Amino acid sequence: MATAFSPQWFTTPDGRSIYALESADRLVEHHQIGKRYTVHVLVVKTYPDRLHIAGLVEGMETGAMLPLALGEYQKRVSNIERLERLGPASE
Repeated sequence: MATAFSPQWFTTPDGRSIYALESADRLVEHHQIGKRYTVHVLVVKTYPDRLHIAGLVEGMETGAMLPLALGEYQKRVSNIERLERLGPASE
């Protein structure tokens, strides 16, 4: 029996990386590097991708990652997107 999925939003304790686990197979990371930022979208295709996501979720349980409410996530994304973006603009 499949379990129901709920989106999750979380951050590193220093706030430089924020994540949105939008579905069981899609993770979006915004990462601040100085006065710039990058966006990485991971669409799960391999087992190591699943392990990476499982490690991040486990980090929330151990305190290595901090959970965010949707509103706080959106506020942080808005703030980080004011910086210069590194890499391609399309996702």
